[in-house]
Amino acid sequence: MQDTATTLINQETSLSEIPVKGQDDRPKPLIRILREPLLHFLVLGALLFGLYFWVAGPSITSDSPKHIDISAGTIEFLKTTWQRQWGREPLPQELESLVDNYVRDEVLYQEALALGLDQNDTIVRRRVIQKMQFLTEDVSPVREPSDEELQAYLGEHAERYTIPGKFSFAQIYFSRDMRRDRTDAEAQDFLNQLQANPNLERFQQLGDRSMLPITYTLASAETLTNTFGGTFAQEMAGVTETGWQGPLHSAYGSHLVYVSDIQPGHVATLAEVRRDARRDWMRDQRQQLDEQFYEQLRDRYTVSIDQDALKQAIQEDQG
Repeated sequence: MQDTATTLINQETSLSEIPVKGQDDRPKPLIRILREPLLHFLVLGALLFGLYFWVAGPSITSDSPKHIDISAGTIEFLKTTWQRQWGREPLPQELESLVDNYVRDEVLYQEALALGLDQNDTIVRRRVIQKMQFLTEDVSPVREPSDEELQAYLGEHAERYTIPGKFSFAQIYFSRDMRRDRTDAEAQDFLNQLQANPNLERFQQLGDRSMLPITYTLASAETLTNTFGGTFAQEMAGVTETGWQGPLHSAYGSHLVYVSDIQPGHVATLAEVRRDARRDWMRDQRQQLDEQFYEQLRDRYTVSIDQDALKQAIQEDQG
């Protein structure tokens, strides 16, 4: 019986045509991977990359000098840098590794320069310019100013160092969101009542509720600006008398204020602003020295500018 079944199978179908339980027509995982277009692209790219270096590889090396000098100063610099970073001196093997890495970097750096990889590179250009500016600061350091120079500088820029006035006051708030167009008018009505009766009790219950403090003690212009906004601070700066004032305007609405104390603004003395005046004086001196140094360098160059192209570019921008 077994031989008869085998004979019938051989006569009617081939072995490749016999269905196997659990088998389907999906390709195996390896076959699917081999059919991926991305794999074809990567293989082709690798072949082209290898072909390039096989053909053009020798030309990537430069004719730059082949001498690198690791001096005592360089070694000391490496040790100092390590010590600042790690808080200890490097071990012998660590120092050797530092030197090896320095040599590696220097080889790549010199080859890159020889190949002109630093040219037409905006980032490299900016970094070199920055280093030149640092060099200028080292060559022409700014000296410390004398008291006489600072005093003269303070006199020339008195408006820059004017100390704004400070105010102690209590405030009544009128919400713009709640009162809309009636905000100022209703605040003015309350002000008339308060001026007619300065001793009006429980004034703090007037107005609308808010998270703002009711009283302030010698508040500076900066405090007023941060709390109420610039408009309120400017209007408060114009107050010259104590008593009820307003309406003053903030980012939240209108305010009536009872001013109890005023410390008028004044031009600062050197003792009050010495640190700021010194910083600004030295900054201005630095700018002057930098400009002088640049002018000296600029005189060495002849600069030609295509004025027609410049005018055209300006017209295009304006158009």
